[in-house]
Amino acid sequence: MHYITALSLIASLLGMVAATGNSVRRYVQLRAWGQPGCRASNLGEEGIYSDYIGLYMPFSNYNIIRSVSVESVESGYTLYIYRNLQYHSERIKVPFIKCVSGEHEYKMYILVYDD
Repeated sequence: MHYITALSLIASLLGMVAATGNSVRRYVQLRAWGQPGCRASNLGEEGIYSDYIGLYMPFSNYNIIRSVSVESVESGYTLYIYRNLQYHSERIKVPFIKCVSGEHEYKMYILVYDD
């Protein structure tokens, strides 16, 4: 009896989620690393969605980021990272399937549309 009730509740919730839809789309999937070389101290993945395009965003969920790799990126977009929280500092391009690495920390990123 409880099984049927739970099943119908799940089905109705799934219908509500599908009906609301979600127009937010992921444009980049990056991976942050705690050590240089994109091989040690995997800190996890972060998706960059349509509502963050063109915004400077801090890497706030991590301890110390010493390397970054891009695992997927929509065509026409480029990810840049910064060594500090000042957007006018040197920006570093993160190419698709490449590792950007160094002894210093990375603090912030921006995803831009290439005109």
